[in-house]
Amino acid sequence: MPQLDIVSFFPQFFWFCLFFTTFYVTLVQKYLPTLTRIFAARTAVTQPQTTTLTSEEFDSLDKKTHQVFSKSIQNTKTKTAQQFQQTQQLLDIQTNVFNTHTHQVFEKYQNKKVLLNMTVKQTMQQMQDVLPFYKIQSAPKNQTKTAQFFSKAVFQKVCDSPVKKK
Repeated sequence: MPQLDIVSFFPQFFWFCLFFTTFYVTLVQKYLPTLTRIFAARTAVTQPQTTTLTSEEFDSLDKKTHQVFSKSIQNTKTKTAQQFQQTQQLLDIQTNVFNTHTHQVFEKYQNKKVLLNMTVKQTMQQMQDVLPFYKIQSAPKNQTKTAQFFSKAVFQKVCDSPVKKK
């Protein structure tokens, strides 16, 4: 008989034990507790209630329920307030970081603007030195227009210069 062959007996026995062990563990851990709860609920529903609550017991149950409910509402309020406070602190920190960063960037911009104006003035002075016949004797409006022209030109040159990468 092939079932009793000594060569195939051990693998068959091994898989038999493995299958039924996992089946047993699954039954005990998952299905039997569920069935037990179902049977307990059925018996509780089918058996008649022999005890009824008196007014004192009902009042004490009402007070306990009210206390538990009030306590849970109070805990929710405190935790919500704490969460809002933490959120406000985080927002304050982020706002401070943003403001300091913006202030630093604005200072850098102002410094570059001052340097650019100084460069324009130096360029105008050098033009007057190089071209002595070109004297700016026109109205200050023309000087500001010329300064704006050179500042735009220098700024454009600075912006268009390629960035060196390492």
